[in-house]
Amino acid sequence: MSAFLPFLPLYVRHLGHLTLAQAQWWGGLVIAAPFLTALVAAPLWGMIADRFGRKLVLVRAAFGLGLTVFLMGLAPTVEALFLLRLLQGALSGFVAATAGFVAAETPPQRVGYAFGLLQSASATGSVVGPLLGGVISDMFGMRWTFFLVGLLCSGVGALVWSSIRESRKSGGYSLPGWAPFRYIARSSAMLAMLGFIVIAQAALLMPAPVFPLYLERLSAPKELLSTVTGFSVGITGMVMALVSPLWARVAEVRGRGWVLFLCTLAAAGLYAVQALAPHYTVVVLARSLLGAAIAGILPTLYALLAAHAPESFRSSVMGVGSSAMLLGNLLGPLAGSAVAGLWGMRWVFATAAVLMAALSVLNPQARLLARQLVWLSSQRR
Repeated sequence: MSAFLPFLPLYVRHLGHLTLAQAQWWGGLVIAAPFLTALVAAPLWGMIADRFGRKLVLVRAAFGLGLTVFLMGLAPTVEALFLLRLLQGALSGFVAATAGFVAAETPPQRVGYAFGLLQSASATGSVVGPLLGGVISDMFGMRWTFFLVGLLCSGVGALVWSSIRESRKSGGYSLPGWAPFRYIARSSAMLAMLGFIVIAQAALLMPAPVFPLYLERLSAPKELLSTVTGFSVGITGMVMALVSPLWARVAEVRGRGWVLFLCTLAAAGLYAVQALAPHYTVVVLARSLLGAAIAGILPTLYALLAAHAPESFRSSVMGVGSSAMLLGNLLGPLAGSAVAGLWGMRWVFATAAVLMAALSVLNPQARLLARQLVWLSSQRR
């Protein structure tokens, strides 16, 4: 999927004769579109997974992605691309189904580590995807990237169907459909974690609509703009793939609160560096370091969510968690486009830095650290 996502703003500009402001706005709409429909669909697919089995939902999601992405390569206009992205959100849900599958099939004490490995798997794909997509886009045209991704997603569906087995505890969910939502509404801890997921994901996706345009403004070579964009996104994924399991082990030793605090604080600083960057090479370097920071955010939040979810409707809870992530994916690009239009592209990165800093401050671990610092200060006096 990451083979085409970083280049969507360029594809939008390719499909229509748009001004810079129009390209930024349509780029935000196209990136956010599937998250709008998936926001509603993800909990429904989660409940279906609990009732009928998670493997079935995984296969359906993979083929749904394959079909819609392939059709995006045939889109004649920006409006058609937007409608196909809406359809993608309704038919996909692969990430939510995977998270529910991993949470259900993993021993509770190892869920955090399992999500770290899952993050590494996704990050490894995000390394290969943008690099491959950038090269194909520059050599053959952007439409061929969509064709390739569509075929790969369909191949994933066939692979899951033929090789993945689920245990007997998957499926057979018989509680009322509203039971997971009532459980979440009554848990302040789960509501807080869902809020953290929304804010973190919104901050991560805010630069997406303007990122290649920002690199172009910071003197990135125009004839290699897709390749530079793909490398910038790919290096982030490579670092994430290497660091995610390490953060999971740190969380097992020091606690997930510490990992969340350190990662959000580091991400805030690195977004600030990108906002102030004088040249595109500084952005590329900061993006690579950002991969180490964000590698510990979402896996930690998902592990906390799974730890608080009853086994009987864990996929439903993880589906709600996925909806929280999708809401962040929806709000992030739209906010990024709006901020860029009002104040300029640098302020997009600055706003992402503020959001990450807010997560660090709101983390209970930050309050514990503040109390410890106050105590040490009083002891020295």
